[in-house]
Amino acid sequence: MEKEIIKGDSIRVFLKRALFPLVVIFFLAAFFFASRLRFEQKTPKIVHEYGFADLRECDFENTVYNLLNNWDYFPGVLYTAEDFADEENAPQPDNEVPYDRELGTYRIRFLAKPRQWLSMCGFSVDYGTRVFLNGEEIRNVGFVSADPAEAVPKVRYMTIPMYSGENGEIELIYQYSNYVHNDGGFIKVAYISTPENIDEYRRGLTYFSLLTGSGLIFLMFWFLLSASIQKSREYAALALCCLVIALRNQFFFAEHMLGPGYDFFLEYRITVLDTSLIPISALYLLFAFFPKAVGKKIVYGLTGVSIILIALHWILDVRDLVDLCHISYYSCVPFLLWSIFCLGRYYIKVKRPDRMEWISLGGVSLLIVMLIREGISTGETQSITTFGITPFVLVICLMILAIVINGRIRRQMLALEETKQKNRLLEQINDTNRDFLRMVAHELKTPLTVISGYAQLTERQLQKSGQPEKMTGRLKTIRDEAERLGTIVSRLMDYTYNRAQDVEMSEVDVQELLNSVESIMSPVCAKKENLLSIRNSFSGTVSGNRELLLQVLINLIANACRHTEKGTISIITEENEKEAVFNVSDTGSGIPPEAVPHIFEKGYTTGQGNGLGLAICLESVELHGGTMELVSTGPGGTGFRFTIPKEKREALPA
Repeated sequence: MEKEIIKGDSIRVFLKRALFPLVVIFFLAAFFFASRLRFEQKTPKIVHEYGFADLRECDFENTVYNLLNNWDYFPGVLYTAEDFADEENAPQPDNEVPYDRELGTYRIRFLAKPRQWLSMCGFSVDYGTRVFLNGEEIRNVGFVSADPAEAVPKVRYMTIPMYSGENGEIELIYQYSNYVHNDGGFIKVAYISTPENIDEYRRGLTYFSLLTGSGLIFLMFWFLLSASIQKSREYAALALCCLVIALRNQFFFAEHMLGPGYDFFLEYRITVLDTSLIPISALYLLFAFFPKAVGKKIVYGLTGVSIILIALHWILDVRDLVDLCHISYYSCVPFLLWSIFCLGRYYIKVKRPDRMEWISLGGVSLLIVMLIREGISTGETQSITTFGITPFVLVICLMILAIVINGRIRRQMLALEETKQKNRLLEQINDTNRDFLRMVAHELKTPLTVISGYAQLTERQLQKSGQPEKMTGRLKTIRDEAERLGTIVSRLMDYTYNRAQDVEMSEVDVQELLNSVESIMSPVCAKKENLLSIRNSFSGTVSGNRELLLQVLINLIANACRHTEKGTISIITEENEKEAVFNVSDTGSGIPPEAVPHIFEKGYTTGQGNGLGLAICLESVELHGGTMELVSTGPGGTGFRFTIPKEKREALPA
């Protein structure tokens, strides 16, 4: 029952957070769908046979008609109306020939109502078109010529006015020359209606193209800015998708972004390259949102293929670019299949996708499916060939992925706020600990002063009374250690009051340092019947702080005593050109293997001590500019080695 209540609450929270974004996406989709309907409606088709269509029954006042593009085709020859004047000797069309000729002629005849004004709109033929209406040349896109040196390729969106005259007959002839690619030229889909209806249709087409194209370009710059600020691969991939799909709309790119005198071959290379990059950009989007699932190797592989394809687009002849575009689509297939396999393996074996990952996967999958459909269907309809179908889908996909990105940002903000709360709590704990240390240090200061004073007084009295030197030496050790502990307490008080203090470096006599260690730690070792053996092969001095070095040796010997009974604890000193080397070893039980990687971590302990001794030793040695390491450990004992430079060093911050 409790699980059902929790599940119901989570569903309500999700709907509360996602309801408004879903409503916004719904209205956005409706807005773009309504904008697209301004020019892409269900238009009746004008059926024509043998290059002739009867338009007298068409309701042009209320309807825009779709003129099918299977006109009479005359490959390899540029004909004019004069060539068709004698019907008996007129050239015969060859509509079965593929559109792979460098030049040719298209012809269609209409029979409309007398004295009727009509308009036809559509893209010119690839690549260079001369239009004849009832024998008169009315339009020349580029320059059509049988001589490749004279031909000038160009593609534009054309509007052709037509008047039926007294007899209602209209003859329309397209000449084309194509020396750009090997697929020849083919006539595009055209629309016929009254001039008013065609003008409305073209304004709707312009409106939607500018809306999607310029909107995607704006989003591209926005995503690039976001990617540069936030270092986000998701935003970078979205920017690439926006760019390639915005330029995919040939009406937007050629008619609105480029001027009338643009370099066609440059525009053509950019257009074909852009078409080639569409599937690659979709894969990068998939990789950006699921990097852990697909891995880095597949990204590097696709990047290498992309670089090669982009370079070839600028190296190869323009006639080979279409084939190169097909290769780019085919080369993306194995990357897509492998990505699907990696996603399935990751979410089956490693983790189950959360809600946001499901949304991301749905948005990216929707875009990839539409891109596959576009690649397969290119050349079948004008909506795909010229305008593409992905701009509309991409906008919806962007909104879906925006939900994911915003959700991720929200989680990051919540995690940041949680981290801030933890930091505030840690600061409070730290202040409490500091107050406690300050109190302990203050309370320890007084008895240590008393101990040191009475030890010094007793030492003087024993010296005056002629007591044995051994007893006075022990009292001197007690006094020295009390004073050293007092110094440590003073430094602890300085730390708790946030007063930085320098560690003064001076020349430290190694033999004198070892003598102090022996006098302090011999009784400690004797408690467990351990022998403290010191062998000094270094007779000089090192540059360091005597108190810190003494503390390092005492900590190492104390650790050794805790794990050694009736054994030997050895200190052996050596020297090299620049350093003094200290070796501290024992014959104890050794360090457990699982603890070896953590022995220098603060607070880590195997059950004895507070876990600070070795961490303090390492910091003290590094403060001197030396190194410290674990040499050996096991049932036969443990050995440590640390080095201290001989040369004098400046005072360092503690």
